[in-house]
Amino acid sequence: MTIHDLAFLADPSLVTRHGNRFFRRGTELARRHARLVLVPSEATATECREAGFDGDRIRVVPWGVDAEVVGVGAVDDVRARHGLERPYVLFVGTVEPRKNLAGVVDAVAGLAGRDVDLVVVGPDGWNEDLDARLARLDGTGIGVHRLGFLPPEELRPLYAGAAVFCFPSLREGFGMPVLDAMAHGAPVVTSAGTATEEVAGDVGLLVDPLDTASITGALAAVLDDHDRAESMRRAGRIRAEEFTWERTAELTAAAYAEVAP
Repeated sequence: MTIHDLAFLADPSLVTRHGNRFFRRGTELARRHARLVLVPSEATATECREAGFDGDRIRVVPWGVDAEVVGVGAVDDVRARHGLERPYVLFVGTVEPRKNLAGVVDAVAGLAGRDVDLVVVGPDGWNEDLDARLARLDGTGIGVHRLGFLPPEELRPLYAGAAVFCFPSLREGFGMPVLDAMAHGAPVVTSAGTATEEVAGDVGLLVDPLDTASITGALAAVLDDHDRAESMRRAGRIRAEEFTWERTAELTAAAYAEVAP
């Protein structure tokens, strides 16, 4: 059994009522019957133990990333396609409460007067009025680009061209956008205290996702210091090289072998 996260146990408001019922039932079945439980992070392993799973049955299997070299031409093309003429703060994720887009918008509002835009990428989720959220930036001079879902071939150069990637999620089982951002050279600002901290390691700027000033300060620290931003880009790429799908496959196969007849 693989469990990606148990965020709904910590805060039921992060998922729908139907989702709560479904996930609680599935979690109980897994707790009773799964011989091994695979999780993508130590954070999720801790959640499982707190939910009553035997720690001896838990195996941490981090995810991997497919990083591709993104040329300047590809970055220029995607910027031109979406009208991105200024440096931009990038957010990638489903539009839902857990991703804390409200925190992103409020933090970016604190950058009023700077030569910067906000780019939001990701499908609509639930219980978020994105237009109302983004309206908070009216009058700040910050441009807003809502791009919706994008395929990988467009998302990669968006990461590569970002001035900074902002992902202050309230809770994650892993935090794939953080890994994608690092792999493609974006400086990362993300949450402390959840799986995103594990993924970012010591190469991202960690913030309290509920502290708007903390997020704004981290964004400004990257935007205002070119050398720091470039150092974070290099360090992020190196960090991302530790996460390969080959390693994921090897750890998964080893876990399955433990319970094979």
